[in-house]
Amino acid sequence: MRLLRLCAALLALSVLNQAQDVMTVDSVFSPSIGAIKRFGVLLPREYDGSRRYPILYLLHGHDGSFRDWADRTSIASYVRDLPLIVVLPDADNSWYVDSFSEKQKRYESYLVTDLRRAVESRYRVDTTRRAIAGLSMGGYGALLYGFKHPHLFRFAGSLSGAFPLVSFIEDTVRQNRSASLGQTLRRAFGPEPSEHRRRNDLFALVAEADTGRAPYVYFVTGIQDGFRGFLPAHRVFADALRAGGVRYEYHETQGGHSWRYWGREIKPLIERMREVLGF
Repeated sequence: MRLLRLCAALLALSVLNQAQDVMTVDSVFSPSIGAIKRFGVLLPREYDGSRRYPILYLLHGHDGSFRDWADRTSIASYVRDLPLIVVLPDADNSWYVDSFSEKQKRYESYLVTDLRRAVESRYRVDTTRRAIAGLSMGGYGALLYGFKHPHLFRFAGSLSGAFPLVSFIEDTVRQNRSASLGQTLRRAFGPEPSEHRRRNDLFALVAEADTGRAPYVYFVTGIQDGFRGFLPAHRVFADALRAGGVRYEYHETQGGHSWRYWGREIKPLIERMREVLGF
């Protein structure tokens, strides 16, 4: 039994080291939040400085970090042989918005302006082929940026997107969130009603979207997701996209709110992204 546990530990360490070996850790000073932030970069195996590559910004979830995708999934192996740059930002528990209550924490400005400019000045990015995706809190952030900044992103993807939590912050019946999760939501979005809430409400953004400029939306959720309200909210969101004439693809698949689920579902998301961006 001890030998089995030792072998399992060594295997896990080997996988972790491989993920760390292929991920470049970079950093940038962000005026928007007044701090240096680290981020991960996955480059193609045959990265060529003479050409430009499509880019995917891949966002982490609540209580996560920029290392999560590389450490906890096989994303590095999925993209290693693709002509694609993957950027893994770190956004703490910001919900990817400029905070309502903490004015120095402007994470949307950091991601969309400071980080993007730094990445595009350091790496060979095809700025006509940008995509953004994420899990849970990051799924909300990816769709939010897709609709708020359609001139930047042609594809927006979400795995188990937490946008229902944002829409129903005060509704404890449709949510089973922790106290800490509720605190970060209130700090990020402030009281209701407010213009700040409206500007970051995905359903409002979809209703106002210019169909011709909106990104292609790909989103998926597990039918065993433990958050009450996620599955019906995803169906309502699909209806809203359909009514608004936005191009989208929606899947309900077996699985819960877990890394096992996200590690599996990121692969078809990337395959669909490649078809949309054309590479």
